[in-house]
Amino acid sequence: MEKINGFIAAPFTPMHKDGSLNLEKIRDYAKFYYRNRIDGAFVCGTSGEGFLLSIDERKKVAEKWVNESTDNFKTIIHVGGPGIDEGKQLAKHARSIGAWGFGTMGPVFFKPSRVKELVGFCEELAKAAPDLPFYYYHMPAFTGIYLPMVEFLKQASGRIPNLAGIKYTHEDMYEFNQCMIVENGKYDILHGRDETLIAGLAMGATGGVGGTYNHVMGLYIGMKEAFLNGYIDTARELQLKSQKFINVIARYRGNVIGGKRIMKFLGLNCGPNRLPIQNITDEEEKNLKTELEEIGFFKFCNK
Repeated sequence: MEKINGFIAAPFTPMHKDGSLNLEKIRDYAKFYYRNRIDGAFVCGTSGEGFLLSIDERKKVAEKWVNESTDNFKTIIHVGGPGIDEGKQLAKHARSIGAWGFGTMGPVFFKPSRVKELVGFCEELAKAAPDLPFYYYHMPAFTGIYLPMVEFLKQASGRIPNLAGIKYTHEDMYEFNQCMIVENGKYDILHGRDETLIAGLAMGATGGVGGTYNHVMGLYIGMKEAFLNGYIDTARELQLKSQKFINVIARYRGNVIGGKRIMKFLGLNCGPNRLPIQNITDEEEKNLKTELEEIGFFKFCNK
């Protein structure tokens, strides 16, 4: 199965001031991605507030992204939810509209407590679109599912034929590396912690999925190029620059909230967040922009 050699961004879901979907904005969003050399989009995930959208809204967002995608752009649809039925419906829909792949978090309320339960859940869901690459989205800080991913891959092998790999958004780089060598590197382990991409590269990662790719893709592209060409000091400097940016976002309640508002400064206003998320206030927006100016963000951000 094809492995991703590049960067998949996690887009925010554009909304109007009243909280309704702003689907037309996705056309400009896709052009923005192409302009900044982003290789694909992981749609309706964490950054996209997928859990706060209705099934019909998620389908509409997915359709718009696929319709705006070029042939070499990888549109991956997140189909996860509280149960299996809506995920299967969304997976079938992703297949019907021509998405490149799909993925899921584990169920976040009735959480699987054993690996075999998670594998069983993913097996049933993956069957809904058996000819598309399927990724498990490992983000235990949000889902609370702290199950061992090496064991997940081993148990899933042979049971989930279209399992492509894992979107790995966790701090355990030892486990990340161990996942990469399961069955002689069979699976595509996508690095999902933007602040430690250089560590992922050192472990052999070739691809990643990130929220701050929306803002500073040039830093990560430059970091990968520098690392692969042996310019480690340059790669470290670029990682530190991205960390300064991420530190600012962290002071404004993270990428879903602060990161979404930053898109307004880049000429791509994605609107407010959905409840229960508390939106950035006007005063916070002003302070956020000031802090970004202080770190020179507008000199290295996406254009």
